[in-house]
Amino acid sequence: MKTGYTVLGIGIIALLILLSCTACVGYMNEQTIECTVKDKWVKNYSSDSEYLVSCDDTVYKISDLMFKGKFNSSDIYARLEIGKRYKMKITGYRLPYFSEYQNINEIEEIGDK
Repeated sequence: MKTGYTVLGIGIIALLILLSCTACVGYMNEQTIECTVKDKWVKNYSSDSEYLVSCDDTVYKISDLMFKGKFNSSDIYARLEIGKRYKMKITGYRLPYFSEYQNINEIEEIGDK
């Protein structure tokens, strides 16, 4: 019986580690890029939505990051205009298997392409 509890405990710990790592990915890999916005749209799920932006040949998301104090995703999305060029601060990684995109955290318009 002890072996069953040990395996269950290890499984729960592994799951918690995996969940905490995926939650932290959005805060890692901070970069500054320049790109031209080609398109933007909202991807709707059954109980949630996600802002997506296509720049050059890459798709990014715009979402709030609680531990960065970033709660203005809707404002950033509204300020982006298709065809304009921006300097963007982004975080996170592109993980196609999990449909995870890098996150746009700050934007500054630098003119048309």
